[in-house]
Amino acid sequence: MASSDDALDRYLKKLMELKYTRQETQYTEQELKQIALDSGLSENDWQQAQSRAEAQKQRGKNHLAHANWQDAVEELEAACALRPNDAEAHTLAAEAYMNRGGKQQNSTDFNQAEYHLDQALLIDSQYAPAYKLKKDLSQREQVLSSYTNKSTSQKKYIRWMVFGAIALVLVIAYFTTYNAMVSAEEKTVEAWAQVENVYQRRLDLIPNLVSTVEASANFERELLTEITRARSQVMESSVDPTQLSGAALRQYEQNQAALGTSLSRLIAVAENYPEVKSTENFRDLQAQLEGTENRISVERKRFNEAVQAYNAKARKFPYKLLSFDTKAYFTAQPGAENAPEVNFD
Repeated sequence: MASSDDALDRYLKKLMELKYTRQETQYTEQELKQIALDSGLSENDWQQAQSRAEAQKQRGKNHLAHANWQDAVEELEAACALRPNDAEAHTLAAEAYMNRGGKQQNSTDFNQAEYHLDQALLIDSQYAPAYKLKKDLSQREQVLSSYTNKSTSQKKYIRWMVFGAIALVLVIAYFTTYNAMVSAEEKTVEAWAQVENVYQRRLDLIPNLVSTVEASANFERELLTEITRARSQVMESSVDPTQLSGAALRQYEQNQAALGTSLSRLIAVAENYPEVKSTENFRDLQAQLEGTENRISVERKRFNEAVQAYNAKARKFPYKLLSFDTKAYFTAQPGAENAPEVNFD
């Protein structure tokens, strides 16, 4: 014969099976006893199990009196398992669950309390303590529901606040990054404007230079026409500083290089005309032209430095996310960085 402990385990398992297969789980004392005997318990074992259940219920009451909700739940659950037809045990278990759930704000404990109260009323539909406790449980569930709704609202509010803060940070980061790229681009535009200014200064010197050399009746008219034509081409060409492509800059430099070549030829030819190169006006123009050509070289260098800083930033994270196009460098023709030879000595 199996041991009493094994038989007791079979008895409890049988009760669990019946709990889920029968719609009504109340049992008479005789039904419970028969289930125990069928599970292998002896008459003496059955009596000991009933005494054990009673002792667990009493310990559960004592724990309730001392507000030891966890211990009370454990003892009374065990008592209900051994004596599922004990309305008082179920009611006490419901009280233990209700108090533990109220302390921990746990809806699952409230559900367990409601289950045990339903079992108690199923056993005895007139059991007053169960009715009283059910009313108390309903009030606590309402408080918990209100607390839960408030907590949920607060969590939603906090969540939206976090999302809003993240969105604000992203917006600020976007505009900060965008403004940094705009500032870098503006520096390239400013640098290009200085390049154009010094090139314009060279253009402004040409009319006076042509007028000076025209004083010689024998000066080569074809060369003056060439210079005038080259100057017109330069004046007609322009570059959008916000769209500094390699092709646009190469075309611009080709026009400027053609003009520079014509000026170099003019200076060389002027060597053969003492009456031209000896004039004070021509010598003054010579000095201004030298200074302008040197300034062109300086401003081109500064422009390239600004473009380098802009391009480096445009390729780095997070600036590259903005998809700003990189800009072309100013690449002059070989020797174009040197001023035309204007030495008359």
